[in-house]
Amino acid sequence: MERRLAAILTADAVGYTQMMARNEVATLETLDAYRSIMGGLIRQHGGRVVDEVGDNLLAEFPSAVDAVQCAVEIQRQLAESNEDRPEDRRMKFRIGVNVGDLMVVGDRIVGDGVNVAARIEAEATPGSVAISRSVLDQIDGKLPIKLRDKGEFSLKNVPRPVQIYEVLAGDGGDEEAPAPGAATMEPHVPGFGGRSAIAVLPFRNLSPDPDQEYFADGLAEDLITSLASLRIYPVISRNSSFAFKGKATDPRQAGKDLGAHYIVTGSVRKVGERVRVNAELVDSGDGRQIWSGRYDREISDIFQVQDEITAAIAGAVGPALFQSEMLHAIRRAPRNSDAWDCVHRGMWHLYRYTREGVAKARAWSARALELQPDSATAYCIIAFSHMYEVIYQWVASREEPLMAAMQAAEKAVAADKDDPMALTALGFACALCGYRDRAVAVLQRAVEVNPSSALAFWSLGTTLTTAGKPDDGIPMIEKAMRLSPQDPLTNEFLFSIGSAHFMADRYEEAIHFAQQSLDMKPDQPGAWRIVAAASALLGKMDEARHALGQMIRLAPDLTEDRMRVFLRDEDAQRYVKGLRLAGWTG
Repeated sequence: MERRLAAILTADAVGYTQMMARNEVATLETLDAYRSIMGGLIRQHGGRVVDEVGDNLLAEFPSAVDAVQCAVEIQRQLAESNEDRPEDRRMKFRIGVNVGDLMVVGDRIVGDGVNVAARIEAEATPGSVAISRSVLDQIDGKLPIKLRDKGEFSLKNVPRPVQIYEVLAGDGGDEEAPAPGAATMEPHVPGFGGRSAIAVLPFRNLSPDPDQEYFADGLAEDLITSLASLRIYPVISRNSSFAFKGKATDPRQAGKDLGAHYIVTGSVRKVGERVRVNAELVDSGDGRQIWSGRYDREISDIFQVQDEITAAIAGAVGPALFQSEMLHAIRRAPRNSDAWDCVHRGMWHLYRYTREGVAKARAWSARALELQPDSATAYCIIAFSHMYEVIYQWVASREEPLMAAMQAAEKAVAADKDDPMALTALGFACALCGYRDRAVAVLQRAVEVNPSSALAFWSLGTTLTTAGKPDDGIPMIEKAMRLSPQDPLTNEFLFSIGSAHFMADRYEEAIHFAQQSLDMKPDQPGAWRIVAAASALLGKMDEARHALGQMIRLAPDLTEDRMRVFLRDEDAQRYVKGLRLAGWTG
């Protein structure tokens, strides 16, 4: 029997029995919808749903940080879903998180760690998250959350008292942007204007053959070049970082010596025709590992393998850097936010993909521009915030937000013509405005500038799809997913692949990918549109009508004319045909 230490999450619906007594059908529909939300978020945060019995859900995570982040996001999204439902259809959950030893029996997990998690969950306030002391020890200082000490509890069938803490409402990133002139400049690292620098130390050669040293050095050198192409993060030069070659170095000391907030270290082991590369990203302030990856390859062309692994590492490190910097930014008091902090606070809100979030993202980006008028990233956030308003249909008219998006994206490129994020923002805005030839050209430039940019490859793939070339677009989107397998935009990547298959008349595949996207983020009217139209065209009318109902709930103002604005006539007609079969009258 396998034993392991893991983070365990349990969730139970509050008042489930009474709701079932009042209306079984409606209660089960709500429970299924909320389980879909929870399951998608658990997978998105690296966890696994172990069991779903009645109104209970049990999941495990390899990381306490991921488990608590997931639990907080579950409660946030369920609260938003409750707002859209009648009072008698709203369902609240208690969530408990514990770190403990467990036993694995087939696909099930049992043991003391699971029992304690269940008892902790029972002490949570409806709609909140309760955690044990063992969880707090793992997440302390790593998450922007506030906790209330509920005290020490003697729990049923648990032999020792357990200290329980409750996560308070709010995630640390909900403050309004400070009033003009209120922020003060407090750079993180002297010499970089407040921006956090990154250094790549020489990779260690662990191969029996010392001649493989060149491969390890080549990887580190190529990675320095790739990370420099991100533009937003200063990268310490090779000459400085390679001064540590051959030395056993603590990343914290290396960060202090090099003036770098982040350190990338790694090793290479080559035996015969196989090579294994390990890499990790470390916060030099506290030595905390932010990201790690392992890459095993068969060597046929050594330089091709080197390029492939370099792109994969750079593609993973970029989003990890963004995530870490966002957490650093929202932990600092708003009054002490410099332009760097404001940009990352804006990014934090943008990645929440809510109407309120994009408004706050713009406010923080505007503040960043007051402090640093040439911030290409701030202009990018403003551009994407306007585009999201159109994509998620939060605005009555497309013209004004798309004009604002184009203006902001043009300013981003003017501020830095080689910034891949700026080029991506401009290309995406051109695509939404119908300038598809220019969009493709700009996005091709973006992937040339940064071949590790998942955002650029996704945008290029989506643009090719809407331009009538879905089979050219799918490989670009698949590359984005390979470059950034844990990207916050993964649900968008999956949606775009589903959309491409729909436009290529592959309706089963379209439904498959759209449903995967909905598993991660259920409130996407576009993904429900794919499922509804594709199901109807396949003759699956029950599935089509259900999906249509969800689409109408999320986008009640969608009309045929609106659909034709961002789709070619033949693609829009294909959607309209399917939706009409499902009963749509828009």
